[in-house]
Amino acid sequence: MVQKPSINVVVLNYNSADHTLSCVEYIYRQNTDLFHLDLIVVDNNSASSDRDKLAVLTASNTKLIYSDINLGFSGGMMLGAKDSKADYYFLLNNDCELQVGSLAALCDFMESHPSAALCSGSMLDNNGNPRTSFNYFPSLTLTILGSSLLRMLYPMRYPDRRRLYARPVPVDVVTGAAMFIRGTVFRELNGLDTGYFLYCEEEDFAMRVRKAGWKTYHVPQAKIMHIGGASSKDPAVRPALKQEYYISLFRYLRIHCSYISVLIFRLVYALRLLRRAITGKARYELALFVLSGAPEKESLRYKQTERN
Repeated sequence: MVQKPSINVVVLNYNSADHTLSCVEYIYRQNTDLFHLDLIVVDNNSASSDRDKLAVLTASNTKLIYSDINLGFSGGMMLGAKDSKADYYFLLNNDCELQVGSLAALCDFMESHPSAALCSGSMLDNNGNPRTSFNYFPSLTLTILGSSLLRMLYPMRYPDRRRLYARPVPVDVVTGAAMFIRGTVFRELNGLDTGYFLYCEEEDFAMRVRKAGWKTYHVPQAKIMHIGGASSKDPAVRPALKQEYYISLFRYLRIHCSYISVLIFRLVYALRLLRRAITGKARYELALFVLSGAPEKESLRYKQTERN
């Protein structure tokens, strides 16, 4: 008898328990005759009123883990995955709803493609319309020339992100909202880099996957509804989140690009933000922050520590 592959699904909750409960419900609708499922929900130090809503999950086979601090996306996911030796890990945003058969589609693809280490499905909005499901690695060429021109020159290297695909496509980066990862590779690469608090952890992991000789795929047979922004809709925190994005982006660039390239990136992004600030579409402070290199000491991770 062939042993069923095991999948460790990790869902992260932060002040959005209603989304988490819905997400869990959709996970348990999947056909688990095809695989062994372990579901872990990690609460990232939500308010007690939100955290208490998760208690109903104890009646199911869901494992609950509560963090005393907000570990960010990477840290929270790694807390949920750290003790598992599963064949596959599925790191899923709590504002995602899996269509029936999606988890099996991702698992079947990985089982039949031994060179693949990372994949994800087709992302849909809450009306069922396509959303962006994959991306390209950040590069100076892409930043300066843009993807439209590069796609004309190198169509295989830059597949159209707006196109609906019928078959799996090799890509640079899949959405961080739903990453399906081969377990041996996940453990070999020590999982996600917890130095990223928010943003760019998927680019970093996908780049390490590529450097290790593995491949990443978009698998359109798996359909995932992604509402988006479940735990970051407060307008008061949006400026801080924009700053956090550049902190993560420049962490990625410092790790994976040359020193000269990082300096050019700083100048290009700062000039773009200054141009937007002149038209009233951005803040001058953000441009200056990027020009300074988006220092990691300004991350929300450390401001949280100061509050506590």
